[in-house]
Amino acid sequence: MDRSVHRLYLGSCLFMTFILLCAVSVNAGCNLELSYGMQKNVFTRIPEAVAKGNITLETIKDRIRPLFLTRMRLGEFDPPAMNPYNALGLKDVQTEAHRQLALDAAIQSFVLLKNNHGTLPLQAKEIIGKKMAVVGPFADNYMMLSGDYAPLPEPWYIYTPRRGLATISAHVNYAAGCSYPRCDQYSFGEVKSAIEKADIVVVCLGTGIDLEMEANDRRDLALPGHQLQLLQDAVAFAAGRPVILLLFNGCPLDVSWAKSHDGVGAILACFFPAQTTGLAIAKVLVGAEGANPAGRLPATWPAGMHQVPPTENYTMAGRTYRYYGDEAPLYPFGYGLSFTTFRYSDLVIGSDVVPVCGNLSVSVVVENVGTRDGNEVAQLYLRWGNASVPVPRWQLVGFRRVAVPVGRAVKVSFQLSYQQRAVWSEQWLVEPGSFTLFAGGQQPFQETQVPSNILQADFTVSGSTRGTSQC
Repeated sequence: MDRSVHRLYLGSCLFMTFILLCAVSVNAGCNLELSYGMQKNVFTRIPEAVAKGNITLETIKDRIRPLFLTRMRLGEFDPPAMNPYNALGLKDVQTEAHRQLALDAAIQSFVLLKNNHGTLPLQAKEIIGKKMAVVGPFADNYMMLSGDYAPLPEPWYIYTPRRGLATISAHVNYAAGCSYPRCDQYSFGEVKSAIEKADIVVVCLGTGIDLEMEANDRRDLALPGHQLQLLQDAVAFAAGRPVILLLFNGCPLDVSWAKSHDGVGAILACFFPAQTTGLAIAKVLVGAEGANPAGRLPATWPAGMHQVPPTENYTMAGRTYRYYGDEAPLYPFGYGLSFTTFRYSDLVIGSDVVPVCGNLSVSVVVENVGTRDGNEVAQLYLRWGNASVPVPRWQLVGFRRVAVPVGRAVKVSFQLSYQQRAVWSEQWLVEPGSFTLFAGGQQPFQETQVPSNILQADFTVSGSTRGTSQC
């Protein structure tokens, strides 16, 4: 972490000098200091600490050894001809293959949160000769489409939503409404002008690195500034025409109004898709080949700040999907819709009774019963029946992303290891008892659900409790 060693000096009364702090850090196992803006950082005191006997030379060698091993594995000390990185040049930057990879990655990362009445994908007849309005602070701001620490490509490689949607519609009306994501100043009139003559409305909202990045956390989940007003105005101006909300964010957002309001037909969480943002959005919105959304939420989206525990509280109560509590979140971990529908069947476990140190094979069949080819993320969750210590209500123990053509079925296999059943009680233990497995395209028992079903199977672990090291 940036300047974390130095911060021990600034924030603690234990370390009165850099030499003492240096000795404690190195002796504790730290072998690399990341400092910023300091001419003489903590680890520059290592020679003095060694001279005073605070650190032994043998300890220094132990700390340096893995650093040099990493440098050797990178080929830093090899003859130039032996290092494949030396063969790379400008010709290898932004190649067609690299740009295609960026596009595929963006498409696969999108999570479809809402799709009322089949708003998406847009049909060809809905686009040809029609006008599209693209509004919001992320509609044409190429600086806001990448996350923290991301490299910024040359502008001509970057497709904003506006530029990308222009590839599928010859008539694109644009209005930012807000110049920046903070959206403290809102131009009502330009948004109205862009939408009034449009047939389809795409609203681009979110946070960006102006509002969320390292050392820049948010205090709440709300859409920043006037962004919610912009969205509500867009729905009003659209007057029943399709409105699609695109979100560009890293942390969860409170989009409860958009989720519940019929005027917002679809919500697509895009996160920070970088240089191919607009092209990826265009392909997904029209349901191009290979562009059926299959991303799943990597974190729970709370229904409000009352579901966010205080940072001073280090218990797991209320944290992550595993201990979330009884009140439903806005969107659960692992959630995500598709343009097609899947059905699960034939959940098979290798045995109803498993030895305490035994592994368990699991399989389930996923069938595409919809009208489009698509990818499904099959998820396997484990629930403890009678553990001796507090455990999660259930825990993800496996997932696989599989392509399932229309009308076809795919068998998905998992291996549940004994370590995944382990509980912590001063050491990792495996215990006998009853367990339940849930297989499906989502968590079990969720208020916000995808259309597919969830299967479950019970099994028993026999034997006596022992540490995993004894297995």
